[in-house]
Amino acid sequence: MAVVHLWKNILKLALPSIATFSSMTLTGMITLILVGRLGPSAIAIVGVSNVLMYNTWALFAGLNESVNYLVSQNYGEQTMREGNERTQIALCISACLSVGVFLASFFTPYAVLVAMGVSHPLAALGAPYLQARFIAFSFTLLTNVFYAYMRGVGDTKTPMYISLATNVLLVVLTYGLTYGHFGLPDLGLVGAGWSMVVTEFLGFAASVAVYYGRYHAQFHTRTWLAMARSQVRLILVETVKLSVMELSMSLGMLVFTACITRLGTDAIAANEIALNILSLGFMPANGFGMAATVAVGQEIGRGQPQAAKTVGLHTLLLGLMFMALFSICLWLFALPATHIYTSDARVALLAVSLIHIASFIQLFDGGGIVLSGGLRGVGDTTFLFRMSLILNWLLFIPMTIVVTRVLDWGQAGAWLALCTLLVGIAVANLWRYLSIRWELMVTKSQGVRERDTHQPTASNTSV
Repeated sequence: MAVVHLWKNILKLALPSIATFSSMTLTGMITLILVGRLGPSAIAIVGVSNVLMYNTWALFAGLNESVNYLVSQNYGEQTMREGNERTQIALCISACLSVGVFLASFFTPYAVLVAMGVSHPLAALGAPYLQARFIAFSFTLLTNVFYAYMRGVGDTKTPMYISLATNVLLVVLTYGLTYGHFGLPDLGLVGAGWSMVVTEFLGFAASVAVYYGRYHAQFHTRTWLAMARSQVRLILVETVKLSVMELSMSLGMLVFTACITRLGTDAIAANEIALNILSLGFMPANGFGMAATVAVGQEIGRGQPQAAKTVGLHTLLLGLMFMALFSICLWLFALPATHIYTSDARVALLAVSLIHIASFIQLFDGGGIVLSGGLRGVGDTTFLFRMSLILNWLLFIPMTIVVTRVLDWGQAGAWLALCTLLVGIAVANLWRYLSIRWELMVTKSQGVRERDTHQPTASNTSV
């Protein structure tokens, strides 16, 4: 019965997060289909913009990821005043970054598109759309911090409700503003961009209402707190480490895509189809990874390190069960899935071969993501930071370039490099998780207090 209760608690955290991430992915696919009716130029602009925004997100992702695990520890430790202080610091940093992104949106879109290799006429057409995407992201930066706080206190349903509502509205507004339906102006591609501005602002407004409204009665979130220098330093250091980790992954995939782009149109098309289908598999992995961060962090906060280790391993087990089911579906239905994207037999068969390769490594991919979430919950971000740099810059990126440009192994070689990366991440994270001296684990709060008072006791940096 104890295991059943544990699994129920894990699923309560994971399933809403899976729904949130899945709705975002599905919405992106639907909006691309809607915009695709404008022609190849619109698809190209949206595609390049998506790559840019993904890397921009990775650049700042460490801010909300640090808030997520730190607040989860504070919640378990019942030191939510400190959790509010850390969130307040993150919001101030995020607000400054948002202003910078907003101002940059008026000067940089055209130059950025040209730098990405887009022709000048296409860049002129796409600049207003990319400007709207940057403006929308200025709200996303703040919303992500609020979401991280909500998940840190175990509330994964509220971000789900807000995301589902805004994503449905995004589809409606994209259709209406792009083509002039529902009495809305016909703005074309720019309309699709401004649809994101509207929905991201509404998501931000809803998050503000929850944080400063409903949460105030329980967590006193409206109280302005003096921001200690040690806490500011902690947030900045953790943000940099986690952002570099995410950016290393995104840049690695950028090099991977660039190497495949040189292999011809069929290779590009098959690769995009395979990655698009495989992106659905990231949703359960990310959901369980988020659950692992929150559950492990809260148990560390409660002073129960062995319980933290146990809940992380059970989250891994549940995540692997979901990923195994997805892998089987990938193998069985790869060909019908590819025919949704293309009627070209050559491209479809090439994509199927890639999907079959990927189906074998889904367990490693999902396991690595869940274990990474567990290590964030512990606060072992330095290991994640170092391994991301080593595996991406010393293994994945050089291997991808060598097998595609020197050995001429083509697309199979590039995917071999990707598989090697995913297996390497999973093995490294599992080794680290099992080798941690769990009995010595304490929260970051205790570590900061010990440094401030110069007490050389155990902390969660001694793993």
